[in-house]
Amino acid sequence: MIKFTVYPAAFEEPTASPFCMKSLCMLQAAGVPFEIIETGDPRKAPKGKLLFIQVDDMEVPDSEQIRSFIETITDVDFDEGLSERDRGISRALIRMVEEHIYFSIVADRWGEDDNWEYVKAAFFNEIPGFIRGFVKGHIRKQALAQVRGQGTGLHSPEERFDRVRRDLIAIREVLGDKPFLFGDKATAADFSVVPMLRAAIVTPVEKATGRFIKQDKVLMAYV
Repeated sequence: MIKFTVYPAAFEEPTASPFCMKSLCMLQAAGVPFEIIETGDPRKAPKGKLLFIQVDDMEVPDSEQIRSFIETITDVDFDEGLSERDRGISRALIRMVEEHIYFSIVADRWGEDDNWEYVKAAFFNEIPGFIRGFVKGHIRKQALAQVRGQGTGLHSPEERFDRVRRDLIAIREVLGDKPFLFGDKATAADFSVVPMLRAAIVTPVEKATGRFIKQDKVLMAYV
């Protein structure tokens, strides 16, 4: 049995992290039996970050490594039926949402004080009280340093949204009138894109990205 360790449920989602949601979708789609273990304390996780899965004595961190692991043990190909061109587009979409849109969501959730009040309650309640203040402050600083280092944190909220808006339009154009990005069934890109769009929508204090998605009929039908 796979043990699947994730952040607790929050913001109307089974787990607060879109990367945890991505792997949850993949495990379910592959029909792999697993047990969910919730924790708000990532300090003992591989690489100091959630999510990860454990099989016997082996730990597999990171949603991309988990995807590879699932595909290997099940002979499932999440991009089955896609042309080489579409596989390339799929990879580009995954990188766009995970390396760009994600950091804008982190800035909205972790950098804006109105949302931070909700985020710290969702992510850090299980950390012992006597060190909780230090740990959550330290992790928030680390998260925002990553956002600045990546570049997104150097922009104003208005500038961030203008850049993300173009990404969302690109997703909408790839979708067209299809139920999923590449046709009638979900593929790997859908398992990355939908949790990220959901994360923007359910961010407790609504920001421009979530508002844009909610007002777009194509994106909302897809989500």
